[in-house]
Amino acid sequence: MVSIDPAVEAEFRRGRDIWSTAREPVAQCSVHAMFGEVPGLRSQCVAGDIPGTRRGSVPLASMTDVAEHMAMARAAATNRKRGYTIRNYEEMCASSGFVAFPVSGESLVAYTVGLTKKALKYETVTDYVGTIKLESRLLSDYELSQMENERVRLALQASKRLLSNRSTKRTVTLDIDQVGLLAHLVPESGRARSTVAYLVGTMGLMRLKEVVSLKFSDITLGADGDYVAIKIRHSKTDQSGDGATVYVGCVSFPHHRRCEEHACALHRLVRMLATLKDSEREGRLFGATYTQLRKDINSLVTAVFSGKVDEGDEVGRKTSHSMRRTGVRLLVDANVRLEAIADYGRWKDVRTVQNNYMRDFSGRLGREKIYSSRMMHAH
Repeated sequence: MVSIDPAVEAEFRRGRDIWSTAREPVAQCSVHAMFGEVPGLRSQCVAGDIPGTRRGSVPLASMTDVAEHMAMARAAATNRKRGYTIRNYEEMCASSGFVAFPVSGESLVAYTVGLTKKALKYETVTDYVGTIKLESRLLSDYELSQMENERVRLALQASKRLLSNRSTKRTVTLDIDQVGLLAHLVPESGRARSTVAYLVGTMGLMRLKEVVSLKFSDITLGADGDYVAIKIRHSKTDQSGDGATVYVGCVSFPHHRRCEEHACALHRLVRMLATLKDSEREGRLFGATYTQLRKDINSLVTAVFSGKVDEGDEVGRKTSHSMRRTGVRLLVDANVRLEAIADYGRWKDVRTVQNNYMRDFSGRLGREKIYSSRMMHAH
């Protein structure tokens, strides 16, 4: 077993703490402690400003600049996940008597077994193990032996066999009639704006966090009243923070001036804005926190599925994720091209849509009972 100098480990942990708090102010002296005196870099803990640079030369980088730059290699949510993954691994090692870093075959096998006993998804197990191995490479150049690598491989293979048979229920998707029903409901909290939020999120293929973050200034109605432009300032996959604009039109287009559809996200939003008091036109567009809106949407979706379920239908999880999944289902049923759906939902490619969003739609019996007929009457 290779051990590591305590002073080196302490220095590494200080640096890791800085990197795990992306987008937060970095303590200057801790940055200096992490890097020490690096040639070409000047710590801001030392009095004096960084001198200017000649035109065309490479700007100088402070210790804080370097730390903040490295933190931006991953999204803030990814850094948080790495933080608790490493903490849980270190706690397991402390309880089991293993040296956490650098990793050993024994510690990784024990960690893999522990994650498997928690009945996590196999993909999650491999993700966590990969995170720990990467963290170890940042700390030491020690490499596992061929024997240790083989034991870790076998442990992961066993996890795959044990966990692959788990039946994971996907979030429910609503059909057209169910969306129409939901449009007439109000959540148990009495926050009627949450129903409009669900319709906007569904028609715009938006994530819950994106819907919650919307402000009144993010909404622009088209000149002809046939669409609304929604500015999404931050999103899960927008690492550079450029933002995006989603256009949500009228469900009765091109007859938008005579639209009476209660499930039209555009006109429900317009009517909502027209009825708000001046005191309600501040802060968040839908007047709810992330937790409040999540509970409201869960309540709405649960209410839709509380009635009689078709024979043979399997009801999945009734969560806020049904907004985005329902939107994809309705577009697929309308024969919209997969590439267009991916663009509209701001996915990088079509694979996520195919593998995650187009699988396990609700209403399985109604779809599958006609397959035999379509096989024999394809033409």
